[in-house]
Amino acid sequence: MVRGPRPADREIIQGFLAGSPRALGALDGWILPVIRHRTWSLSDVEEDLLQEVRMKLLKLFESGAFRGDSSLKTYVRSTTKYTCLDAVRRARVGETEELEEELFTSPFDNPVENLDRRESVRLCYRVLRGLPDGCRRLFELILEQGLDYQAMAGELEITLGTVKSRLSRCRDRAVILRARLSVGRLESK
Repeated sequence: MVRGPRPADREIIQGFLAGSPRALGALDGWILPVIRHRTWSLSDVEEDLLQEVRMKLLKLFESGAFRGDSSLKTYVRSTTKYTCLDAVRRARVGETEELEEELFTSPFDNPVENLDRRESVRLCYRVLRGLPDGCRRLFELILEQGLDYQAMAGELEITLGTVKSRLSRCRDRAVILRARLSVGRLESK
């Protein structure tokens, strides 16, 4: 039987809605560690995300969406996590659009070649999105950061042999996924 928010949680919510610096500090103490977690790499938009989470919480609290099924701390951290995920997704879409614009703006290219190139790039993005996080991380270290195997081993704190075997498995997965996605693309034409 859910009785609603715990008294301490209710006090923080009421304080936040009333503009209490103490309540705001308590919420920020739960929000900021999630935003700052190394998983996200969002330090350049930390303040924006903090404000975005605060606004979401304001709307959620005003609407009575927090029922007390979990602790307020868990609720705030979960809201923050999903806000960070949305920010990462928005950033990825922006990067994709910028790259596509850069790749496909040559006035000298044949339009058919441009279309083929655009489809190939989109397929590559779909392959990358379909890979496990560990594989995407390896490809990021190679493609974006330009690290060699030895540097990757140091970055990931694993042996050189482990880097090579993981990368081999990730390449195999990428090739299989690309083949599956290509077949689906050909069948839909």
